[in-house]
Amino acid sequence: MVFLSHTSRRRTAEELGPAGFKAQGIRKDYLTEILENLEELLHSAGFSVWWDRRDLRPGDSIDPTIYRALNGCQAAVVLIDADALDAGYMRREVNILTFRHVEHDLHVVPVLLQVDAEQVRDSALGRETGIDVQLALHASKKRNKRAARETAERIAQHLVAESAAWQLDIYSPENRWIDDVALCLEHASRKALRRAAETLDLDLVAWERSSEPGWEIAAALWSADRHVVYDVIEDVAYQLPAELRDRIVEHALPLWAHLRAARTVRSASVEVPGTGRAVSLATRFLWLGELLARRASAGNRKARVVRLIDVHGESTIQDLVGQSDATLRRELNFPVETPPEEVTAALRRRPGQLYAVLRSDTVNPATTVAVTRELQNRFPGIVMIVLNHAGSAAWMTSSITPAFDPFPREDERAARKFVGDMSELSGGKKIEVDSEE
Repeated sequence: MVFLSHTSRRRTAEELGPAGFKAQGIRKDYLTEILENLEELLHSAGFSVWWDRRDLRPGDSIDPTIYRALNGCQAAVVLIDADALDAGYMRREVNILTFRHVEHDLHVVPVLLQVDAEQVRDSALGRETGIDVQLALHASKKRNKRAARETAERIAQHLVAESAAWQLDIYSPENRWIDDVALCLEHASRKALRRAAETLDLDLVAWERSSEPGWEIAAALWSADRHVVYDVIEDVAYQLPAELRDRIVEHALPLWAHLRAARTVRSASVEVPGTGRAVSLATRFLWLGELLARRASAGNRKARVVRLIDVHGESTIQDLVGQSDATLRRELNFPVETPPEEVTAALRRRPGQLYAVLRSDTVNPATTVAVTRELQNRFPGIVMIVLNHAGSAAWMTSSITPAFDPFPREDERAARKFVGDMSELSGGKKIEVDSEE
């Protein structure tokens, strides 16, 4: 299935003025022509197509079937016109699509409709989703029916040419996450699930028709704001058996981190070669680093998160690397006497998801970079989440990518409060994120 992401919202003449309102009408008619042509061409090529035919407006409820389509599609086309640059619900769509692109190579095709790449990067859509428009398809400057047909043909030809690479239906970690949460929600009352649908701003008429209402809520939770996540989980947690309450809280804890931050961490594990697999997080609280890794792996049970010893100023680089080396060997079940080159060779033969959290706020930046690089040389494929204060010069190196840029102190406080409050819902096993631990 090919998912078509776009915004069909129309502002009023009072909002735009006569000239702006007329220009908007031309844009929307042109967009509709592209969508209708593209649907026809893709169906003719043997593909199924999903696109929302309703005119959604800011503040409208989101149809829960959108989440099912976003998490089940095998390719996506993102049609970006001037109205898409600040469309809130479209940002949620694109966030999920770009995460899936990194997670298991979902084929995402951005198409620029009379906007340029710089406008997209500077917009709310570009900043919040990080959608890559470097290789986007560009429509012609004309907005007539012929131009719309030509644009649709270009998109369809591209998808047909690339389709061999995305025909397999991949059951991704994020779908496993959604299934696990949905399993927990099956034990909540229908009234509680309806309240959850309302809190998540789902289209209640469409939600009531769904054969899997818990799945629809779980899919919406995957990209919801953390205060919404907390409200939903708090409401249903006390209706669940203890083991399911623990499980749903465990799944919800990593949601303090938004999808773009998780995608940055995930990108480091699949895209960056050599010793560039390190990301920064401006905090010294280890729980936040560990949970960010859990968010990046979408709760994949095969992924392993290791907490390394803190980097302290009184130790040499060799000592610091040696201590972390021993920790990682134990975690990976390599005997102490195994030569480093054998460890490296074995990890290259069976790459997996291994995240290591390292706190380094008491040493100079050069030490942080040196330790990080040496560990990545010894353990290829490892993703380092390096914790330090926001002003650290260690973040200036190109080998460490910021997972949050910026990550203001007030956001850190809100994240810690979310983690602490959420952990209490599982029956008192509170995570004391304010402690040194």
